[in-house]
Amino acid sequence: MKSIWVRLALVILLVSASGILISTILSIKEMQHHFALYVRDVNEVHKQDLVKMLADDYTIHQKWENSAFQKLEAASQLLGLQIMLYDEHLQLLRSFGDTLAVTMTGGDGKLTQIVEQGKVVGSLRIHFTNTGTTFLEEHFQIAHTNAMQWTMLALFIIVCLVSIVTAKRFTKPIVTMSEAAVKVAKGDLSTRIIVPPGKDELTSLVESFNNLVNSLENQEDLRKRLTSDVAHELRTPLNTLLAQTEGMIDQVWEATPEHLEAIRAEVLRLIRIVSDLDQVMQAEAGAMTISQEKVDMGILVEATVASMTAAFQQKKIALSSEVQSDIGVLGDEQRLAQVLSNLLTNSFKHTESGGKVLVTVQKAGAFVEIQVIDNGSGISPQDLPYVFERFYRGDQSRNRGRGGAGLGLTIVQGIVEAHLGEVLINSKVGEGTVAMVRLPAIKEAGQEK
Repeated sequence: MKSIWVRLALVILLVSASGILISTILSIKEMQHHFALYVRDVNEVHKQDLVKMLADDYTIHQKWENSAFQKLEAASQLLGLQIMLYDEHLQLLRSFGDTLAVTMTGGDGKLTQIVEQGKVVGSLRIHFTNTGTTFLEEHFQIAHTNAMQWTMLALFIIVCLVSIVTAKRFTKPIVTMSEAAVKVAKGDLSTRIIVPPGKDELTSLVESFNNLVNSLENQEDLRKRLTSDVAHELRTPLNTLLAQTEGMIDQVWEATPEHLEAIRAEVLRLIRIVSDLDQVMQAEAGAMTISQEKVDMGILVEATVASMTAAFQQKKIALSSEVQSDIGVLGDEQRLAQVLSNLLTNSFKHTESGGKVLVTVQKAGAFVEIQVIDNGSGISPQDLPYVFERFYRGDQSRNRGRGGAGLGLTIVQGIVEAHLGEVLINSKVGEGTVAMVRLPAIKEAGQEK
């Protein structure tokens, strides 16, 4: 099984090598084409020079002399030509050069007339042997082809090295991530990957992986905390029930109405915890049953505040409300009352005697905003992101001492989201907390849809 960097290197190498090969072949072909044009032009110039030379010689002697023959012989040897000279009647006067070479390279050349003062005095036929090129010209062509081939080989070697280095560099974070993923799968949630320099997709991928593992680690901590808290919340009432029933069996306690009422209170506590857990599971599974009816949030808030005022007064906390009239939402009145009750209960627990709690209801565009504002102890920045987690407590001893299973805000979030709304918590330690619920408002008649 090939490593990913090997496959990536092979792809880069294949693409680069194909480009180099195609470029080299096209370059050689283009060179050969233009060299053929050059040879053709040079041969044409040679032919024109020979015709002019013969015409000048004929002008001087008014006939064909040995001087013309010697010049043609020298030209045939120097330029590698096979030359045939004819008189004005197309009778062959003399042939110069290697006749065998002509036979090997092809057919006869074209006749070119030699004109002297407007009169045709002879004709010249030239055959270009050795493709019409000199030794130096052939050497240049070969050197160019060899240079292109050596260049292609050098580029291919460079591409091989660059492909390997580049492939290893780009795939190193992926390979490292794969190894880290195996460790995470085995339970090592402390695994992290060093973020590579730069701001590309690989850097983003590594950061996302680290964030994912960090989230898994947090979830694992929350799961362990959940297990511990569930055990604690159930153990306390169960131990109390066990102690009381054993006391009655051993006749240490009498089955008086007071003692039976204490047992009933613990049973109700267990029922409440189980009921809260059931609501949390329904909310997380998206299976919470929500009725659809018009609810006047102003009336609902005032009724809930009135029902809880006595408890707040007993703790000497000022509870008040400011509501706008006739603000309706579509939803489940009992569930929404539970949301408000849970938020007020949280404020009650974390606001000291002499504090204040204010509940407001107002229309904000297409939404209804319900806020529960207190000047209590507040929530630390470290705990704020996790307040909606099941059984999450920032201060374990304090929260357990004040009661509650740590499920209230989890249930609030589930109910609000089931109503297509959102719940936001803003808090500062020592200054207080603002819990805001935003729900879609009912569109009145004539309002834009």
